[in-house]
Amino acid sequence: MKSFDGEAFGKEVVAIVTAYLERNLSPLAARIEQLEARLVLVEAQAGTTKSRPVVRVAAGSGPAT
Repeated sequence: MKSFDGEAFGKEVVAIVTAYLERNLSPLAARIEQLEARLVLVEAQAGTTKSRPVVRVAAGSGPAT
């Protein structure tokens, strides 16, 4: 009887999960890129190109009270 190889099992699980996520998220990433490009065109046509706001959070800050 073969002993359990946890390292090989872990590598196999990681490969399966990575492949699954790539298959299912790549269409979403492509769609987001299309929408962002379209937004740039619409903003340029409307003449409302603005820089996006920058949100800064202090390191170690807790939830708002």
